[in-house]
Amino acid sequence: MGDENTTEEYGRPRRPNPETVSYLRGLPLEETLAAEQARTYIQYFQAEKKGYDKSKEHNDDPPEYPVLVSATHAALSSIYKELASLSCEENSSTQIETLVRIACRYSNAAKRVVLAGMSGYWVFLSSHRFGSHVAQTVLRCVVASCEADLDVLGCDIEGGEGEGKMIIEESYGSHLQSVNGGDEVPSLNSLLLQTLEELKPFAADLAVHVCGTHVLRTALCILAGVEFVDAYAPASGAKNTQTNAIVTEWDNGPLALTRRGKFKDKRKKKKKKPAGGGGDDVRGSSRQEVTVMKPFNMTSDLRSEEFRNESNSLL
Repeated sequence: MGDENTTEEYGRPRRPNPETVSYLRGLPLEETLAAEQARTYIQYFQAEKKGYDKSKEHNDDPPEYPVLVSATHAALSSIYKELASLSCEENSSTQIETLVRIACRYSNAAKRVVLAGMSGYWVFLSSHRFGSHVAQTVLRCVVASCEADLDVLGCDIEGGEGEGKMIIEESYGSHLQSVNGGDEVPSLNSLLLQTLEELKPFAADLAVHVCGTHVLRTALCILAGVEFVDAYAPASGAKNTQTNAIVTEWDNGPLALTRRGKFKDKRKKKKKKPAGGGGDDVRGSSRQEVTVMKPFNMTSDLRSEEFRNESNSLL
């Protein structure tokens, strides 16, 4: 499976449209700014729901729906049919990962759209140099609980227009309906299980593939309901000492902004002296990395007894 001839056995997406590749390169995607815009929007509705400042006249209009989140949904919608193709292109794959992280962080509907768009190509993507990074990111992000589901935010407040719901319908309305018969795209539960079923027959090959092994590990962690994390990573709910913002699981660990599989610097590096040798002071040396297991904070759609039973049978 390690050579190119073997990968031809799997469903291979067609080459991406050069115009779409150029379009993706030009997208001004900034995850930190998207998170700031979303939190401002979320805080307004949280205050409204709690009846904040009801004793005073409160006629403030709600803040604008997060521009970068809206732009992310529009971008994903426009490249829906080329998701798998673009995931195999060096520059586009990094942009796809960013789109997925932003969209899945604030929308459960986007998770279904992403999984549906990559259906049928999981084995090829898992064994591809760039596609495997996208596959890992997608699998990890679709199972994670949203920081806030903007699709429904504001719908339960008197006078709430449900702007997020309208944006989702405008962006993904056509994609959430299947071509045949107009039936709705399956639930997140069903789509994820279909994805894992797609990988299962090739588990033995993926286990010894330089790229596939990482995707297989992520899939197995999902089935087991646990993940490996840095023991020293900031806990969710803690405050960032620099920005004073609340740290969520989307800000650190497997869901963090840093892209996995960064390209290595090919320049020669100087060899480091062994720690503790020659009486050197090693107090300033970097800490030892420690990995521990913790339960997944899964989205509510995947906490059902049905999904757990299906997961156990797949394992």
